[in-house]
Amino acid sequence: LGADLVGFHTWDYAGHFLASVRFLLGHDSSMGRIVTGDRVARVDVFPMGIDYERFAEAARKPEVTREIKTLDRSLGQRKVLLSVDRLDYTKGILRRLAVFALFLERHPEYREKLTYVLVVVPSRTMVAQYAQLKQQIDESVGAINGKYGTIHWVPISYMYRSVPFNSLMALYRRADVALVTPVRDGMNLVAKEYLASRTDKRGVLVLSETAGAAR
Repeated sequence: LGADLVGFHTWDYAGHFLASVRFLLGHDSSMGRIVTGDRVARVDVFPMGIDYERFAEAARKPEVTREIKTLDRSLGQRKVLLSVDRLDYTKGILRRLAVFALFLERHPEYREKLTYVLVVVPSRTMVAQYAQLKQQIDESVGAINGKYGTIHWVPISYMYRSVPFNSLMALYRRADVALVTPVRDGMNLVAKEYLASRTDKRGVLVLSETAGAAR
């Protein structure tokens, strides 16, 4: 409350903040304005966006087209599921892997017909909890690939690194389904980037209601 302006991605987040101020400090608000002594703190909503034109235009770049052709050579005619996340326990990566494993178990007819491309961008690598999460993801991917993989098919294509922009665009364009399923997230711009890149009006976005982008 020492700030003149406090910004949030969604009205829900702003509402939770105002409710917390009232519950913890006893300060009421009116039209997003909180009066504390001789000063006023204003609360407002500023959803974070993306440079739409950059993503829409990049989807048609020759270098992106070449990357897509390279993906096609390795993926063939298989359907592609894609997720791109920063390494964080809020992203729900382990739950997503568990669901994918359950899907392969219950629907064997889809084995060898799809590939899950899992991109995890390193984050907070010196923090013990994040190192443990990385290990759990590695083990889960290894277990699924070991159980269901064949000579001609690896269920999960796992990349633990940052992906160059053109390569990311190629993945967005090649993916039939994008999975944005955090347990809790601020906004999550991957959802917007994927849709902006799909100038072909194809592709499916599976978006968790707990991501700010869903608001």
